Amino acid sequence: MSLAEFLLLAVLSIFWPLLIAMVVVALRAPRPLPVLAALLAAGLLTTTAIGWVIVFSLQDAAFLQGSRPPANPAVNITAGALALLAGIVLRGRSRLPVPAQPEPEQKPKESRWQPDRMIESVRLAFVAGVVLNIVPGVFPLVALKNIAQASYGNPTKALLVFVFYVIMFASVEIPILGHLVAPEATARMVGRFNDWLDRSWRSLCVWALLGGGVYLVVRGLLQL
Repeated sequence: MSLAEFLLLAVLSIFWPLLIAMVVVALRAPRPLPVLAALLAAGLLTTTAIGWVIVFSLQDAAFLQGSRPPANPAVNITAGALALLAGIVLRGRSRLPVPAQPEPEQKPKESRWQPDRMIESVRLAFVAGVVLNIVPGVFPLVALKNIAQASYGNPTKALLVFVFYVIMFASVEIPILGHLVAPEATARMVGRFNDWLDRSWRSLCVWALLGGGVYLVVRGLLQL
């Protein structure tokens, strides 16, 4: 398994559309830190557990063994094609005209934080982090296949799965670290960052999906 490809797949996974969309929603919360923490905890628990199951179930499979494993081109081409399809669909949706929304009535701002509402937001974030990460994305699936067929011991493979998903959730972890280290500066930056992310996340995801898809398809064709 190439370390460069491992890192490339992990970085591309940061821009998986569902994950970025969840981050955008979490950053809009009145207090984003507990929502982001719930999302990160649920996401890491779910993806790591499922990743371990996949890796240790596949590592002795016959189609992953030998000098030219038949699974390599099939998985790479299929995952690349799915990434290209997702990128094309997302690009097409981003070009659709957005219907004008009527101006909402101005309501007086609530002067105090409501704990019940925040608890519900944290619960929803945790559930979303579990449900939306049950099925691995196309890039994590390729990475898990690579880890399964690598000649490492089981502890190293387990660690690689965890490291992969820690990198993948960087868009959640960075705001959390910022809130813990410099809460006031981070609070000011989060608003501007979320506005930019809200405008640009589709373009970022499209380029990641198309670029990663081309890479995987070409790599799979070369492995035939």
